[in-house]
Parts: sequence; C-alpha cells; structure tokens
Amino acid sequence: MKIVMKKILAFFVAAACAVSAMATNYEGELVVAINGDTTAMGTNITVDKTDAGYDLSIKNFKLVSGEFVLPVGNIVLTGCEGTDAYGITTIKFNKNVTISAGDDPTVESTGWMGPQLGEVPIVMTAKLNDTVLSVNIDIYMKMLEQSINVGFVGNAPAPAKGDINEDGLLNVGDVSALINMLLK
Repeated sequence: MKIVMKKILAFFVAAACAVSAMATNYEGELVVAINGDTTAMGTNITVDKTDAGYDLSIKNFKLVSGEFVLPVGNIVLTGCEGTDAYGITTIKFNKNVTISAGDDPTVESTGWMGPQLGEVPIVMTAKLNDTVLSVNIDIYMKMLEQSINVGFVGNAPAPAKGDINEDGLLNVGDVSALINMLLK
C-alpha cells in the first residue's frame, strides 16, 4: 500500500511541476542598432506564460562588436500583455525596467553595465508560436542621446526550463522522467 501511495504522490508532484514549467527557450540571432551602427550576435530568449501574462528574458546579455564585448546583464520583461490570433501570439510591453547584473562567472560582479543605467524605457513587440519567436525592441536613452533598436528571430526548441528528458519539448515524457527519478 505504501508503494502505491508513493507512486500516486510522485505522479501528482510530477504533473504539477510539468504544468508550472511552461517556458520556451528560443535560440537565434540578435541584431542591435545603436544610432544606426549595427552589430549581430547569437543569443537565447526565454518566454514564459504566467498568470500575469508573459515574461520575456535575455540572461547574461553581452553586446559584442568584433573583439569588443560589453557585459550588459539580465533583461527581464514581466507581465507582458499577450493576444492570440490565427495560431500566433503577439506580446507587447511598454514600461521602464532596471537591468540586473548577470551571473556569468567570467564577468566580475561590478562589470555589468545594465545596473548602472537606472530605469531603461523599453517598447517591445514580439510574435511567437511553438517554434518561432520574432522580437522588436525600441529603446531611447535620453541621457545618452542614443536610439537603440533590437531585433531577434529565433527558433525553439533549445533546452527549455522543465525539459527533464532533454527532447526539446515540455510534454508527458518529462513527467515520466521525473516520476522515474523520484521512484529510484
């Protein structure tokens, strides 16, 4: 009887974890234009559907131009409004955010530029489905007199948060893998 109860409890815990882990990681190219000067780099953007809307995040963002690397930090947009039409979700965000320091061990904790900027005005529109994400971000830094435009197009699946069996999807296979881990 104890084994049956343990299996039932493990199943419900695994199911709850799988349902709450609905983030998708998109891997692609990010193009940044600052006052017309453009640079491109590869990066990941994570989109997470929450009760408050959508969260979009770029972790440990570094602006790269040739040999020059400028650590910016973690850019997290929370509570973005989303609408669905014809299989495409459109996400919008228009608020000021504070960029936090990243946690990349190759960068000193004081080496991240983002926290020094204070509040950054971000206007973002994204379109996504299960496999493709397109993002446009406009930032005008009045103090620096810089107009920054960021474009991103990426594909999923890159390993997603909650993807226990690492098949690139959040599905029943993850629940099975979690149950097997719990029962061992």
